[in-house]
Amino acid sequence: MNETVSVDISISTRLMQGAAAALTLLALLVGAAAAVWRFVHLPAFNFTSVHITGETMHSSESDLRSQVLPQLHGNFFTMRLEQARSAFQSQPWVQHVIVRRVFPGQLVVQLREHQEAAYWGNEENGFRLLSNDGIIFDANPDEALRENLPELNGPDDMASQVLTTYHLPNHLFAPVHGRIARLAVDVRGSWSLVLDQDTSLALGNAAPEELARRVQQFVQTVGPVVARYNRGMGDVQYADLRYKSGYALRLKGLATFNAATAGTKPETGRR
Repeated sequence: MNETVSVDISISTRLMQGAAAALTLLALLVGAAAAVWRFVHLPAFNFTSVHITGETMHSSESDLRSQVLPQLHGNFFTMRLEQARSAFQSQPWVQHVIVRRVFPGQLVVQLREHQEAAYWGNEENGFRLLSNDGIIFDANPDEALRENLPELNGPDDMASQVLTTYHLPNHLFAPVHGRIARLAVDVRGSWSLVLDQDTSLALGNAAPEELARRVQQFVQTVGPVVARYNRGMGDVQYADLRYKSGYALRLKGLATFNAATAGTKPETGRR
């Protein structure tokens, strides 16, 4: 009986000693955590400077500081860099941001801006901007620095394809001293464009390579065709290139007619 009691007391003592050790360890951990918290929040670790690098043609450093810095919180140890990156990237012209800390108190921000390639949209619904990476971004179109930007339009998820299609045939109009001023594709995949000479072309539904072939055929043959009527390229109001072997033309002062090739006499009065 006495031996059993002695064993029970021994076990109870060890349990109490273990609990006391655990509480002591917990207290030490809490104290250490509090000390670390106080240490990392010391004023000595506040950011003393923000260094912004990169080409910022549209986003001035003063604007970035006034618009973004009030959104940043924390010091060298506590600031969440992902939140800081998102705050800078929320600016309209900013495409990509890298944010890093430099001890003891500097925040370095490296920016890359969108490079505008085209206006995206139309007069009716308004314009946004399209970057040369095929990304639509909501900056003020009036802030675009490049001149003679084309107007491209279509479903937003086709923006990159529309930009690629624009580049493919645009140089083909050099022989007729023209360039694409507007290019659009509708929801059915039908393409149309307007040259800077106000000539409208219907291209139809086809792959970009086929569209380029139709444009090339038109450019190579339209000169002799309109010359028969003492007209020039500036007199072409409309061309329908959806024909396999030719196209339909409408010239100033003439009815629409079909032209198979430059060597074939057009049939006036027919569409």
